[in-house]
Amino acid sequence: MMDSAQLLRDYTEKGNEFAFSVLVGNYVSLVYSTALRRAGGNDALARDIVQTVFTDLAQKASGLPAEVQLGGWLHHHTCYVASNHLRSERRRQTREQVAAAMNLSPDSPDQSWQELAPALDEAIDSLEPQDRSAIILRFFEQRDFQSVGTMLGVSDDAAQKRVSRALERLREWLVKREVTLSVAGLGTLLGAQAVSAAPLGLAATVARTALTSVASQGLLHWLISGVRTGKAA
Repeated sequence: MMDSAQLLRDYTEKGNEFAFSVLVGNYVSLVYSTALRRAGGNDALARDIVQTVFTDLAQKASGLPAEVQLGGWLHHHTCYVASNHLRSERRRQTREQVAAAMNLSPDSPDQSWQELAPALDEAIDSLEPQDRSAIILRFFEQRDFQSVGTMLGVSDDAAQKRVSRALERLREWLVKREVTLSVAGLGTLLGAQAVSAAPLGLAATVARTALTSVASQGLLHWLISGVRTGKAA
């Protein structure tokens, strides 16, 4: 994975659209997987959420803090966007939709994931920012502890302890929602199933649409400014 901070700077400071497209390619599976879970397995709704998230990133990138952990920001924003798309009726039906989408029987060995998936992203979003970043870097961006430590500015050992602590807090939140897993079991499920590949071609479509949106907004702003100053003609 190319350095996300450098790619973000290339886009915000130089207007490098290729850098933005690479960013989308790096993170589209993370965002899609999150959106798909929040959408209860509804692929069309998940795609809409993904598009909104990356369009927002294209428009808001210049305002993000220099030290932002992009994976964590994208996961948090995906949860926010998904919440705006979903209504109470959809939330009540989430378990049934996930079960239907994954075509699992009650006796399936993936039963634990079926129970975890609908609550996972809300649980992660409830964590403190440092704990959320640790989970995202380790299990969603699939980085080793050395890389997690580098991204968080701590040692390898400290990174491992932070991930373990974040998993424990995640487990505690889930237990309150009657999703019972051990810390080890939770880590195993996240490592194996937290991110699934986004549909082929989605990254290119999302990047193109997001950049087009930014360009259109820029033109509209220029026209409005011209009208106000009398220079548009």
